[in-house]
Amino acid sequence: MLRLACVLFAALAEVARSTWTPIRPYKDPIIPGFNPDPSCTCVGDQFYCVNSSFNSFPGIPVYTSRDLTTWEPIGNVLSRPEQLPQMAQIYGSTSGIWASTIRYNNGTFYVTTALVWDKFAQDDPTRWDNLIFTTTDIYGDNWSDPIHFSPRFQGYDVSLFWDDDGSTYVQGSHAWQVSPGIWQYEIDLSNGTIWNPELLWTGTGGLAPEGPHIYKRDGYYYLLIAEGGTGLNHMVTMARSSGTIHGPYEPYAHNPVLTNANTTEYLQTVGHSDVFDDIEGNVWAVALATRNGTVDYPMGRETVLVPVVWEKDQYPLFNPYNPVRVTVDMEGPLPPPRPPLQTPDGGTLVGHSQTITFSTNTSLPRQLIYFRLPDPSRYVVAPPSHPTSLCLLGVSANLTGPDGISGTSTFIGRRQEHVEFTADVDLSFSPQQVGEEAGVTVFLQQLQHFDLGVVALNSTEERYVRLKTTTANSTDGDMKDPLSRPGLVKLPESVGDNLRLRVQAVNASTYVFSYAEQGNGKPWNVVGYGDASEVSGGFVGTIIGMYATGNGQNSTAPACFSTFSYTGVPNVY
Repeated sequence: MLRLACVLFAALAEVARSTWTPIRPYKDPIIPGFNPDPSCTCVGDQFYCVNSSFNSFPGIPVYTSRDLTTWEPIGNVLSRPEQLPQMAQIYGSTSGIWASTIRYNNGTFYVTTALVWDKFAQDDPTRWDNLIFTTTDIYGDNWSDPIHFSPRFQGYDVSLFWDDDGSTYVQGSHAWQVSPGIWQYEIDLSNGTIWNPELLWTGTGGLAPEGPHIYKRDGYYYLLIAEGGTGLNHMVTMARSSGTIHGPYEPYAHNPVLTNANTTEYLQTVGHSDVFDDIEGNVWAVALATRNGTVDYPMGRETVLVPVVWEKDQYPLFNPYNPVRVTVDMEGPLPPPRPPLQTPDGGTLVGHSQTITFSTNTSLPRQLIYFRLPDPSRYVVAPPSHPTSLCLLGVSANLTGPDGISGTSTFIGRRQEHVEFTADVDLSFSPQQVGEEAGVTVFLQQLQHFDLGVVALNSTEERYVRLKTTTANSTDGDMKDPLSRPGLVKLPESVGDNLRLRVQAVNASTYVFSYAEQGNGKPWNVVGYGDASEVSGGFVGTIIGMYATGNGQNSTAPACFSTFSYTGVPNVY
């Protein structure tokens, strides 16, 4: 049976090569960095994708492309604190905004998602708050306030489907119900009311059947799901029903349809897929993956693109050129290369280097995100005293928080998008209290981050540049950490308030942290090193950012950052 399947795959691949023209190469991931759980749709000749965002804000980033390889951020579904003020009380590294699905119907874009509370038990229905956002203008932060499901759906990964008879359905995953699996409801999109629950499929036996999407083709309803958990056993499986959305759903004989499990591929944890067509009739899939997933993967789960052959009455074949797998070097019937739309705010393209300058009457770039909901009074763009800076005023909480899970710190940054990069910033900071600190960070979550900061220790006359490594192995920043190498350098009194700070990922496993006095030709001084394995794992990915804190008390001295530069090294895997 396996040999027959391989022969069939090869034959379909040859058909694909002869009918898809032109076939062009591309690199995965297409949307790099912390961009998990992708969902995409095509409207006209434009592609749109959304991703999970967990505790970051703005949340649910929206990307667009005209050729599937050049992607541009155009907004965020969750962009206003008043849309979801509960985000201020969401604690935990696995809480916040989970998988989102984007769909388009009759002139309106819909995004369904779940706000997940970690402080409740997994079988507590109040843990899950499933939401619907809408917009008719996807360019910019124009999304509605959320409509909440009623009654609450005790699950997550919800996805909409409009049937031919006008009925609207939502599918989602009940991972901890009496009957774990994929459930379906009818739904009223005007008020979120759901009814007529039915269990569609429990999967093939893999852990956590989730991430459902339904597609109708040639009279069949195809149900696509993820199984195996979002780790090394992650996979994509399918079942279908003939003539009715209600089932029964018969599983595909050759599941999984996509996985890198039990392979030596550089990309691992492949799963949580979504399928969409382009205007030329080609079929594509997106999925999440991690790089070097058995060793170091600080960027977390990223978005990969896979060509699909979907013949009439047949199950789809994912990646006909290397069936069922995802590699870095891919090929497929890409649309012709076209420049991005260049949205009015001129957003920097995904995966490109970026230099951010701050000036009056200029909004912050879309790439910059906070951890949880920010206190706007702590972030001042271009004050009269520093007209080209972003000035941060620290709160009592530092990046770890009082207990490693709660608290909101003064922090803003952008996703790490390259295995190797250099990020540096000019900092003007004169601490006025012992413990005041400001600097740059590689931040994964509250118990996993590296902070290079200027800090007042013992007295405000004694300033240090300190690399503090907060990891799962050591949370006190001292030399007990077995992998990373923190450091402490006392600044001479002759050094003024202006310094440059730098973090470099010099390879897949090592971050180097340095400082220099501002001015041409001033040398960089290495303070310490961070091991990428200690900011890897979990649901999220690293953010390279700027922070300020009073380390137990509110700061009185602003930390003013200017010329924040991120320079990635392309095509390093």
